Amino acid sequence: MSRAPRTRLPGAYWRLFAGSAVSNIGDGVLVAALPLLAARTTGHEISVGLISTFFTIPWLLFALPVGALMDRWDRRRVLVVADFYRAVLVGGLAAVAAWGQVETWMLWVMAFGLGAGEVFFDSASMSVVPMIVPADRLERANGWRYSAEIAANTFVGLPVGSLLFAAAVWLPFGLDAASFAVAALLATTLRGRFRPTAGQGADTTRATVRTELRAGIGWLRRHRVLWSMAIALALTNLAFALTESTFVLFAIRELGVGERFFGVVIAMVGLGAFAAGMVGERVVRRVGRRFVILVAALVPVLTLTGIGLFPRTWWVVTMTTVQALTTTMWSVVSVSLRQQLVPAELFGRVNGVYRWLAWGAMPIGAFLGGVVANGFGLRAPYFVAAAVLLVAYAIVVRRLTASAIDAAVQAST
Repeated sequence: MSRAPRTRLPGAYWRLFAGSAVSNIGDGVLVAALPLLAARTTGHEISVGLISTFFTIPWLLFALPVGALMDRWDRRRVLVVADFYRAVLVGGLAAVAAWGQVETWMLWVMAFGLGAGEVFFDSASMSVVPMIVPADRLERANGWRYSAEIAANTFVGLPVGSLLFAAAVWLPFGLDAASFAVAALLATTLRGRFRPTAGQGADTTRATVRTELRAGIGWLRRHRVLWSMAIALALTNLAFALTESTFVLFAIRELGVGERFFGVVIAMVGLGAFAAGMVGERVVRRVGRRFVILVAALVPVLTLTGIGLFPRTWWVVTMTTVQALTTTMWSVVSVSLRQQLVPAELFGRVNGVYRWLAWGAMPIGAFLGGVVANGFGLRAPYFVAAAVLLVAYAIVVRRLTASAIDAAVQAST
């Protein structure tokens, strides 16, 4: 018996893919340059940690209402406006860095503004994918997007960001602004309808945002699989934010990494995430979603503990590479499940609630990371994060059983 051919990914997906890849080059440049600028402007652990806090706190503040608005608005238009907005914001910082004096409070303001733009962009982008990609190709589509984002962000953006920062402080921010502008222009080439259809969203024109949010919260709260994944991911993101908020200081003071090579060190970590994105669909088909989720939840407990115990550059790179591989596999599975299980007419709202829980924990973790590092040293956040991840692993083991996942998938078909 011949095997039925798989559906090809459509052209609209590849245009979205191209825009995402371009903007992620700029993101990588920013990820390398912004912590270095923060460390040069202020070396205080709490002040540096607040950069991550302000960048992620918009998820806590805006994810819920933005999720409801995604079920009203044209999602393609949101992509375009969000990218142009971020281009202007980062371009402003480039101008200040070139002709003025950058103050710490400016970095906090810009981080908050960029985070707010990301809430709109990511919510719209995730809502667009299931509108243009068949359900049986979602894991492949998400895997390719993750790989492209990581390759552009990590292998191109991060090394370039460090080198440009060493050459002139304003250069990486100018390049990031240009990448957002190009991505916005690419998003305008998407063709088709990207607003919920009349059958899906007719009631949203009359309902209040509060009513819509209540419907999204209620749906997610009653869904055992997605609710459990949201809680586990919230704890996981809180744990990672604990360590990432002061990583630039950890790299400089504990590992002895200079400004020029900071981006290169982070880029080496991206190998694991890139590999996971490329082979994610095949691994999930071979070993199953449940096995992938269990491994992805346990491995970071071990890697973060190992980094805290043995802070050497080669060891940190190895541990975080393995960690990136498993967490990217988790992302491929969880995003694909969410896109498959949530009804189209509720996707924006449910996704908003999901990400409010998952990403809203990050500013809390980032702030705690600065406080813990300031009080107990730069290695201490890794041990606290590992303890938090043990709680997340217990939730995964108990709630995300194979039978529960299979039943949820069958119920959605």
